[in-house]
Amino acid sequence: MENTLKELQSVQLEILILFDSICRKNNIKYTLYAGTQLGAVRHKGFIPWDDDLDVAMPREDYERFIEIWDLEKTDGYILQNKDNTPNFAYSFSKIRKDHTTFIQYDFEKGAYHTGIFIDIFPVDRIPDGKMKRMWFMWTCLRYQLYTREMVPPKGNFILRTGTNFLLKINSNKAKRGRKREKLLKNITKYSENSALNMICIETTESLQQICPPDLMDNIINLEFEGRLFCSTKKYDEWLKLQFGDYMQLPPLEERGWTHHPIVIDFEHNYEELE
Repeated sequence: MENTLKELQSVQLEILILFDSICRKNNIKYTLYAGTQLGAVRHKGFIPWDDDLDVAMPREDYERFIEIWDLEKTDGYILQNKDNTPNFAYSFSKIRKDHTTFIQYDFEKGAYHTGIFIDIFPVDRIPDGKMKRMWFMWTCLRYQLYTREMVPPKGNFILRTGTNFLLKINSNKAKRGRKREKLLKNITKYSENSALNMICIETTESLQQICPPDLMDNIINLEFEGRLFCSTKKYDEWLKLQFGDYMQLPPLEERGWTHHPIVIDFEHNYEELE
């Protein structure tokens, strides 16, 4: 299993190098994010037991990156998001390596390309004021629901019942798409106000991690696996929000794969395995 993890991390690093080169070439701002940023700070590379790789970028840079990728068409790699892959179940993008497989859930089998990936998260602005923030959070949650188009498998009874009801009354996929587009416009309408705090909207946990307005103003280089990649200079503040005392290693029983793939292959797409 250790050799498999090393090989997986090697492919993810390969994708990150490609991503970084496109961003630097086109003056696109990004930062290492979450466990990847923690790995850079604490280990100067991958957290030894980490099985994914995350980056984040301001919404405007995120959209520019997608536009540039669509124009350049990088052979051997696939940029995947809800807009170009209707059955995709995430509100961010992934870059996947072709002719590889990394399947986390049964619902992914055959639904879309499932190659080894890195995650790319947009960072948005969140409004000031208690009522505006509450409405912003509710908008984000509905946006997540109409993106994933499924009842949360680990949710409590109330959450599962409520989301099931919303999906049933909006069962038409085209209708969900229109709702999703409208919700995203409401989420991103604050993007140009540089005085507002910043936030990643991908999970209920990240919605609680409100970052300062200048989070992405200053970008530095951090060493990661012997190379330099971009990171917000405010990494300490961000990591404390996500992990608390992040330099403290977790207990041994918590040092394991987080994604638990049910199928992994380094030479074939899932369809080729079939």
